[in-house]
Amino acid sequence: MSFNCKRCNSVIQTGSESTCENCKVQLDLLEQELVVNEQRIKKLEEHKNSELKNPKSTNPETSLETMKRIEHNLQLEYKKRDGIIKMINSNDSF
Repeated sequence: MSFNCKRCNSVIQTGSESTCENCKVQLDLLEQELVVNEQRIKKLEEHKNSELKNPKSTNPETSLETMKRIEHNLQLEYKKRDGIIKMINSNDSF
């Protein structure tokens, strides 16, 4: 019995799976990327908190620039995470 993949609409032969092998591989890669992204966010948040509690620089301007850089990197990682989640939940083909 053949079915259509729910993501790419290709024909698959198994009855127990709703996605084809290629889509499963792509979803697995996206999930791995999401895990790495979450780890980066966690490390950046830890770095931000440690910098707030104990600034490494005595110069306030340097400390401010460090905080701006950390915040900018956090925003980039949040955007990446949102994009990964959106792609995982979408029905678009890869």
